[in-house]
Amino acid sequence: MSKLAITAFFLFISFGLFAQDCDLYIPMEEGKGFQYQNFNRRDRLEGVNEVIIKNVNRKSDRTEAVMQARYYDSRERLQHEGEYMITCKGNELIIDMQSIIDQTQMESFEGMEVSLTTIDNLTIPGNISVGDKLPDGKMIMKVSMGGRTMSEMNFTTQNRTVEGKETITTPAGTFESYKITYENVMDTRTMGITRKTVTKGVEYFSPGVGNVRSEFYDDRDRLQSYTVLSKIY
Repeated sequence: MSKLAITAFFLFISFGLFAQDCDLYIPMEEGKGFQYQNFNRRDRLEGVNEVIIKNVNRKSDRTEAVMQARYYDSRERLQHEGEYMITCKGNELIIDMQSIIDQTQMESFEGMEVSLTTIDNLTIPGNISVGDKLPDGKMIMKVSMGGRTMSEMNFTTQNRTVEGKETITTPAGTFESYKITYENVMDTRTMGITRKTVTKGVEYFSPGVGNVRSEFYDDRDRLQSYTVLSKIY
């Protein structure tokens, strides 16, 4: 998964809401933006993510927002961009699992047929509390050529737990935040060969602001990279 995909995905998966009033936890304003800096485990800047609320559509039973995400390298050169949708309905925030797909990876399948099937979107219930176990998200991606399936990838975000509350300081300020841990599992089957990849993550989010810090670990709990909120505009 690219830094764009990861940050775009987790920017809005970790917010609580109540009675469909998303603005209490996410500033649902067209043009509102967030900037994130991505660092490797040696604290070297690797790139910058920018996420902007492109469009907000308020319906009688839900609020939908189209998010525009861009990823720049450390020299501020645009690498890739994409869009995804979040939905606030009732007392849940719903995030399309397809937003986690690495756009660079998609480009590698040029000339092939790619189908995405969401099994379970990620959701965040209202009144989130320390100790909560959050629902899994699941999606399947199939890559075909000439009607023949070349590869099938199953993505699962699981074991999502609200571990506690911490005070987090970033270039954008100091925030009282919830800590959420999770696992990302990718099962890939190509030409009869199956491979399983497991990574772990920690998210810190602050109601009214959003995600302020993300940490990414390998399956042996070794920090690989992290992302911090650097600007709100």
